[in-house]
Order: sequence, then structure tokens, then C-alpha cells
Amino acid sequence: MELQLLSQELSEELARIESITGDMVKRCDLSIVLCRNLLTKMKRYVSKETFSSTENEIYFFKSTKQVPLSNLVCFFELKSFEVNFPKGDDVSKKKYTSRKLKKLNTFFSQNLDFIQYIDQGKDYLDDHYFTREYFNEFNITHAKYYFRDPDFSTSHDLLLAKLTANRKLISYLDFRLKNIGQLNGYKIIFSNRLNWTASKTDMTELAYALKSSRAINQGKVSVKEIVHALENVFHFNSGDPYQNYGDIRIRKKSRTKFLDDLTINLLSDLDKGDQ
Repeated sequence: MELQLLSQELSEELARIESITGDMVKRCDLSIVLCRNLLTKMKRYVSKETFSSTENEIYFFKSTKQVPLSNLVCFFELKSFEVNFPKGDDVSKKKYTSRKLKKLNTFFSQNLDFIQYIDQGKDYLDDHYFTREYFNEFNITHAKYYFRDPDFSTSHDLLLAKLTANRKLISYLDFRLKNIGQLNGYKIIFSNRLNWTASKTDMTELAYALKSSRAINQGKVSVKEIVHALENVFHFNSGDPYQNYGDIRIRKKSRTKFLDDLTINLLSDLDKGDQ
């Protein structure tokens, strides 16, 4: 499907921006423009075309549209956080970050039923949550988003996007809180730091491989725990591993691109050593 391919291309472009842009505010600005542009294209497409089935409509609002929408919400909030980040002492920075984390945790507690529905992979309410027919059935207030186009929105598509975005934000804010004193974004002034310079999906691919191969704790460990450990070692925020895994699954070429590259590069070095 054309829109699904556009979502995949957006994920790749966002990863590229991350790899070349060290300043978080600048990265947010560039990413917001890309997300808005794709949502505009999607809205134009949906206004002209009719979904062939309810299943296709659900897939669009629950999966395809989520890529630009959740990233748009995430980068808006990230930019707001960084722009308003205190310039003073570490105590005020910690208080500011902790308040933001508390607000995010409130979101999770207030939407526990929906979160469990999503996390447990349920789908019996999908036609109510992710088709436009039931747009006005649920009384949901999305704070900054009082008006939404009923022809391009469902009752819960924005809520799902906020869930995905807030999980990324919590990971980012946790990292920021543990590293108060760093520069804007991820960069901390240490001469002996190990920095992850590949993409978010590369880290996720590695984490899943370690989990699948039972290389850590005989496989008795969650992907999230592995990702968290990798993030701490390499001072990196890889975002939501489950969304990254979804991006990996829909790759047109090799699903294990990063692992393939590791093998190729290692074999190349081994061959050079034999010469």
C-alpha cells in the first residue's frame, strides 16, 4: 500500500535526521515538518479514496497513520521540554524534569484500560476505536487537540499516538534526569564515553537478536530490559522498541539489515587479517 510505504520512508528519514543532527530542538523542528507533510498527504488520500473494508480502515488508523501522528506528538512535546528546560542550577533542572515525568505517569494511570487493551493485543473493540463511524461515541478530551477532523480521525487514534509518544518521552526524560548537566539532547561532556552511532531500529534489532538467541540470562529477560541496558551503556535513547520492531517487520528488503551489516563488516576485517 502506498501510504504504508510512505510511513516506512518517514521512519527512515527521521532516523537519518537523528544521525546527522545533534541539537534536539533542531531535530524536532525538522521532524515536525516531515510528519505534518505526510499527514497532509494521508488526509488528501483518505478524502479521495474509500477503504475497501473495515479491516483496511482499522489498519490505516491503528498502524499506518500512527507513524507520522505519534512522532508528531512526540517531537512537539520534546521541543517544548527542551525549549523550556531551566538554564540554572541542577536542582531546578531535576524538579522540572520530575514534574514532566509525573504528568506523563498521570496519563498512563488515567488510560489504564486502553493501554492494557493495546498491550495485550486485543482487537474486539477495534471497529469502535479505529473507524470513523464511532468518532463521537466516546467522550475523550485530548487537551491541546480539542478539534479534530472527523473525516480523518477516529475516537482513539490520537490516544494511541499519545500512548506511543509518551512512552518515548518517559524513556527520554528518564535518561535526561539521570544525566542532569548534559548539553541539549543526548550529548554529555565526557572524554571516555561510548556513544551509539547507529539508528534506533539498529539497537532494537540487536536487542531482539540477543533475546531470540538466548545470549543473555538464557533468554529469561525482556526485550525492554535489554534495550534499557544498551541505552545505559551507550548513552542513547532508542524510543519505543515495539514500534521499532514494527518498522523492522515491514522492511521490503532484509529484515535483519543491521545484523547482516555486522556480519559483512566482521568477515571483511577477518579476511584482511588473513592477507
